[in-house]
Amino acid sequence: MNKEKISNHQLYSLTACATCGSSLLVVASPVTELCGRDGWIASIVSSLFGVVFILLYYALGQLFPNKNLIQIIRTVFGKWLGAIISIYFIIFCIHSGIQITAYIGQFITTEYLITSPVYSINLLILIIMAGALLYGLETTVRSSEILLKVVIFIMAFLFLANISNIKVHYIQPVLENGFYPIFKGSLYITSYRIWPLIFLNMIYPIHTDNSSSALKAMLKGYFLGSLIMFLVMLMSILVLGTHVTSVFVYPTYFLAKQISFGFLSRVEGLIVGAWLITLFFKGFCYFYAGIQSISTFMRLKDCRKIVCPILFVVLIYSNIVYPSSAYLAFWDKYVWISYSFTAGFLLPAFIVIVYFIQKALQKTSRPELAQDSA
Repeated sequence: MNKEKISNHQLYSLTACATCGSSLLVVASPVTELCGRDGWIASIVSSLFGVVFILLYYALGQLFPNKNLIQIIRTVFGKWLGAIISIYFIIFCIHSGIQITAYIGQFITTEYLITSPVYSINLLILIIMAGALLYGLETTVRSSEILLKVVIFIMAFLFLANISNIKVHYIQPVLENGFYPIFKGSLYITSYRIWPLIFLNMIYPIHTDNSSSALKAMLKGYFLGSLIMFLVMLMSILVLGTHVTSVFVYPTYFLAKQISFGFLSRVEGLIVGAWLITLFFKGFCYFYAGIQSISTFMRLKDCRKIVCPILFVVLIYSNIVYPSSAYLAFWDKYVWISYSFTAGFLLPAFIVIVYFIQKALQKTSRPELAQDSA
């Protein structure tokens, strides 16, 4: 795994899929509850705000071009504090991977296989995930280049097929409740769409072909994913209205149910397919980052040996950590923002600040040492 390389185009497609991720189906509802009809504005604000974090993650890779995030943490914070912070990041990645598994399992058992135990669905998900992790980063990310085009086609069809159902008065008046609800909504979107992308620092720059061009690839992927999410938010409000969007747990799924052209109906399975694709790649990034972090932390030569044991633990905890969709919604609303903020903003910002403080102290200490030797 450590010698694998991906192209910048593959980094672009992976970033686009990870940016969409779970947001494709579930974020529109809580954001509309926070912002009302201005949820689409919150999506724009969050997209612009997120560029700062993409630049931060890129700068982190440029400062340490031959290290992954765990190695960077150990270099900057030392052995003991670095170990504590590394353990936190490992927990964040594996725990977030459990969250992705719970999303899929609970959706499938709620909407389709109602009588099936959630563990059976989670087992199938994790078998596929284990195969992807064992095949490695390079092989799995290649598939994202193809599957991203499928996602784009499905989402374009969803938007075009719902044009006749648009009701413009659903987004009027604009800024009815001021900017504060928009700020809260953009913060929620940022916690889902942007801060989790810190896991890319386990891939970039050590697994990219040309790290100097990686910024362009990451920004292109990020903007594509953000555009898709903006259109999802806008179309949900324009077609369903704020009340329906905020009440339904999966408003995008319900949006697809509105498509009906005579013989062409019941196409909501398409949006589920797009959601599963993007969610798979986001889950893959979480697990890959977590397993690579454990491997680096424990100095393992081959991290493939711990893939199955870790995913077995994930299977056990997938319905214990998130026992119901109601608890998952509670976690997302009250815990996830601060949890994601710590890993996606505080951690990289703290690393950069401490790094430059250490550099400044080294520069001031060198003249003193030169004077003493003279």
